[in-house]
Amino acid sequence: MPKSRILIITPYAGRTGSEMMIGYLLQQFSRERFDIALCALRDGELLRDLPADVPAFVAPHRFTLWQKVMNKAGKNPILRYLRQVQKTFQADIWYFNTLVPSFLLPLAKELGVRIVTHFHELPMEYVALRRQAFADTLQQSDLIIGCSEIVCRRIAEAGGQRIRLCHSLIDLSRIEVKEDRAAVLRRQWEIAGDEFLWIMSGQTTYRKGFDLLPEFAERLRGSRARILWLGQVLDDGLVEYTLERLRRTEGIRVDVAGAQREDYYTYLSMADGFLLTSREDPFPLVMIEAAALGKPIVSFSSGGVAEFLTEGMGAAVDSWNVRDVVAMMRQYMEQLRVSDPEKSRKRAQEFDVERIIPRWEEIMLEV
Repeated sequence: MPKSRILIITPYAGRTGSEMMIGYLLQQFSRERFDIALCALRDGELLRDLPADVPAFVAPHRFTLWQKVMNKAGKNPILRYLRQVQKTFQADIWYFNTLVPSFLLPLAKELGVRIVTHFHELPMEYVALRRQAFADTLQQSDLIIGCSEIVCRRIAEAGGQRIRLCHSLIDLSRIEVKEDRAAVLRRQWEIAGDEFLWIMSGQTTYRKGFDLLPEFAERLRGSRARILWLGQVLDDGLVEYTLERLRRTEGIRVDVAGAQREDYYTYLSMADGFLLTSREDPFPLVMIEAAALGKPIVSFSSGGVAEFLTEGMGAAVDSWNVRDVVAMMRQYMEQLRVSDPEKSRKRAQEFDVERIIPRWEEIMLEV
């Protein structure tokens, strides 16, 4: 049986959950069944961590003067580049990782390649596409993959067909905790022994609920809670608004640590609890990572977290009120609720790359 040739097209080749998942897959997919190449629409870190047998392409994203002129004339340099990539790699399937590459759908149809669209989005992010582009993605994709049950439901509600569930995943073998480094970090951030450290992880966006930090800080006043936010700090007005409010808020201490790639898992290991403040989150990898380290999770019922958590792992609060989430956090801090770290670790193992990749390969062989 001839191998399928798949060109995965991804937006930024960065360290968001949707792209980390692709990075893990590219390390372990079956070389007997597939030839896979990666094309990124930006030059990101993921490209430096690819296996040697996975060809990598980077579409033009900082246009030259001539490319700008051509773009104005209706000759998009990205489309021209993808034609060259297809001529070189001769893919059978173009695999759109997230909705961002969906603008390439007409070109894929023109070139006669099959299309797989991997949805990592819930409705809050559908606004990124025009109505017709969204409808075309649902109707013209040969197959749609949803990263969680709730994502698959939303796609079906919008009229999507040929939908397959393949949960997001992590590579458990990459989780490394350095206890001596953790002690250094605790001193660096002046975390007292009696403080209950809640860690959060994600980009500082509205969808992730970054702007809710001041309200959490105020409502937790008088408790032994401490909050530390990990993740890329964007240069935008929402961040400045939130940080200024934090400076003016009389509440618990909240620190924004930024992206911590080298020490990431060590930071997570320091947590007494993991807090998710997202307004929507399809199936965040950070919750799997927190569970793998045995941390109780408290969250809004914002999407995939509700289907991930089982009894003894934490709580997804069925309201959008910070007050209710804080009440649940207090129950854990006061030991009115307890979690079972072993249950959390076992649940995380169900989403290890070695468990999920056979499902992904089975889906791809359908196309």
